[in-house]
Amino acid sequence: MHEQGAGPGMMQQHEMIMAEMWEMMTEDQKKALMKRMIDGKILMKEGMIKHFQFKIETMKMVKKMLDEC
Repeated sequence: MHEQGAGPGMMQQHEMIMAEMWEMMTEDQKKALMKRMIDGKILMKEGMIKHFQFKIETMKMVKKMLDEC
């Protein structure tokens, strides 16, 4: 059977697997993974900033068009 979405049971299972993997990693591997996770968060935030900049530019453009009418 195929379940729709990730329920609480699946989240707990995922966390347990991640904890097991974390315990098996060397310190260098842990450091590399943490850096990669931080880089991912930075990229996500930069994407959000670009999105909001685009929205702001669009709103300014619409405002300018309305002012000219």
